[in-house]
Amino acid sequence: MSAQAKLEQVGEIISRTCTVIAAVSLAVIVCINAANVFCRYFFLAPFNWAEELMLFLMIMTVFAGAASVTWRQEHIRIEAFFMRFSPKWQTAALILGGLVALTALGTVIATGSSVISMLFRFDQRSEALEFPMWIAQISVPTGLGLIIFLFLLRAYVSLGQSDRPHTPEESL
Repeated sequence: MSAQAKLEQVGEIISRTCTVIAAVSLAVIVCINAANVFCRYFFLAPFNWAEELMLFLMIMTVFAGAASVTWRQEHIRIEAFFMRFSPKWQTAALILGGLVALTALGTVIATGSSVISMLFRFDQRSEALEFPMWIAQISVPTGLGLIIFLFLLRAYVSLGQSDRPHTPEESL
């Protein structure tokens, strides 16, 4: 098995793991919400922590799902303009778009990391759960870091494939 095939397996494993994390998080959100509604209307005693925990889980769901979507190349882009380009310009557009995305994601990771550091230093906690906020917020730079890693891994694996022109679904 070639090195690129092994790297593709790594990407698949990470992608599947992220999909499972997102699915389990959504299932937990549904269960918490159902239990909260039941307790609110039948016992007049809702969970005071439910909304906060569901929000934290939703953030984790979004970033885990985004990492998986990046690996599978199912992100949204404007195909109408892209398909009008020649294969050479399609490749250039993909590279430019990738560089812009990597720059933006890197900037958010750097900023988010400094915020998480402050949350840790000040021992900031959530109101209802008294949960350390740095743990809740770490899913943002972690998710973005996974997106960058999987994007670059996909680009590397794609470079090793044939030199034929790629359709947008097959490209970066």
